[in-house]
Amino acid sequence: MSGKKQIINQLIGRKPLERYWKLAPQAQLKRAQYSKSPEPLVYKKDQEIPFKIFRSENGNLPIYRKYFSGRENPRTVIRKIEGDIDAFTNELRKVCSNADVHQKIGRVEVSGSHIESVRKWLLGLGF
Repeated sequence: MSGKKQIINQLIGRKPLERYWKLAPQAQLKRAQYSKSPEPLVYKKDQEIPFKIFRSENGNLPIYRKYFSGRENPRTVIRKIEGDIDAFTNELRKVCSNADVHQKIGRVEVSGSHIESVRKWLLGLGF
């Protein structure tokens, strides 16, 4: 019996192995990108913000979810942006946990489903 208890204690007490060195180089870069500590946001509600988000005709924030590859890869789309797009994408990257942000004509797309966090952030800025 003591042999079984000893083996169980060894299995439970063992630290998980880190096998990140076996990842492909691109996967290692993604892991490093997503595991960075979050930076503080620059713009607050009382400050002058270099970008503006206009609401839709119904009065809602223009934040949408778009799917690719048969609903496997969701993206969050933000439309109706005016002003400094680079400042907006830098702040958005901080809000969305360093996710990939793609600037397109007339919109900004973020990899992953981040609708709730983006909506909360924009409402906190006063849009």
